Amino acid sequence: MADKVQVIKNERGEAAYAVVPWDEYERLRGAAEEDARLIRLGNAARDDETFPAEVAKRLVGGEPALRVFREWRGVTQAALGKKSGVAMQYISQIERGSRNIGKKVAARLAKALDVSADALRD
Repeated sequence: MADKVQVIKNERGEAAYAVVPWDEYERLRGAAEEDARLIRLGNAARDDETFPAEVAKRLVGGEPALRVFREWRGVTQAALGKKSGVAMQYISQIERGSRNIGKKVAARLAKALDVSADALRD
């Protein structure tokens, strides 16, 4: 693909524009539109909270919300347990889907992750 790109430079000799084949442009445009769609879906589903596109993609893809938000925040299960007062084993069970997250636990975990409790319970 790189050999098909034409670079147009400005008066300082710096790259200013790239001309790409139409099919590549359509592919890139489609990917950008899909990212925007996923972000909109994620925002709507999460009560207007905003997240990076990768977080939205994972949530829309069906990954457990607690795991997605925990990993996005860069927190281990042990650290989240310590910060929230929820046992690490319980966190693990929620993330695996073997236990449901209750309202009180969701509130504690949400506070520790700085997200809404509803975001964890959807």
